Amino acid sequence: MNRNTLKTALGIALMAAFMTIFAFDADAQSLRPRRFSLGVYGSYGMDMNNIDFRDLPTAPIFTPRTGGANEPSPFTSTNAWNPAFGLMMEYLIDDRFSVGLRANYATQNARITTRANYRVGRSDGTFADAVSEYVISDSVNVIGLEPMASYNVWEGLSVHLGVRLNFVLSAKYYQAENLLEPSDGSFFDGTTPIRTRNARTGDLPNANTFAIAPLVGVSYAIPIIERLTVHPEVFYSFGLTPVVKDITWTVRSLRPSIAVKYKF
Repeated sequence: MNRNTLKTALGIALMAAFMTIFAFDADAQSLRPRRFSLGVYGSYGMDMNNIDFRDLPTAPIFTPRTGGANEPSPFTSTNAWNPAFGLMMEYLIDDRFSVGLRANYATQNARITTRANYRVGRSDGTFADAVSEYVISDSVNVIGLEPMASYNVWEGLSVHLGVRLNFVLSAKYYQAENLLEPSDGSFFDGTTPIRTRNARTGDLPNANTFAIAPLVGVSYAIPIIERLTVHPEVFYSFGLTPVVKDITWTVRSLRPSIAVKYKF
């Protein structure tokens, strides 16, 4: 065998070996599970406000106080629907267990009311029994971080356990007392008859700027194309931190959502 033939044979052998190694590596890559995922999600959930207080700190709404049997009852619990949307990432530890982190923007708006009965003047100069409604509307915007662990129970069904850390961007409020009945009745502000009094707005007084809420959830993965899945989800969180310091006002949330994940 001459030298040129030997070189050619060695070249072909090396090329074949390289191609075999490359093919084996590509095969191994295709069999290796893709552990890292990125995604987006959105939800429209119910915030359950657990409430029991009469006045916001430094912003009394029951003015003047009527006292006795006519004293308005405290504001009580109410539900409100609010949106949230964000980004997510997840890392697969093994076939069933994964850890992840979500970052979201959400609103926690609510409208709470209570009523009182007393007498007011009418347009004909007489007095009548009246129903007055006290309203507080709050508008709270937050950035949330949600570290969590997930476990695949069966096929695409997973359960999740984590915590929601809310950082309050802004917290505003509006409050007023509105006369509901009679239709021809009015308050008197010293100069003119009015049907709304003690209206004020501004920053929610003594609002907490940070809140923590443990959360649990369940989701189901639906394959769309290779590496892309859609996940119907539902999460429930237990608010531990009051919306406003030193009063009873916490929020539990039930949030159905849709997530889209892509595996890398």
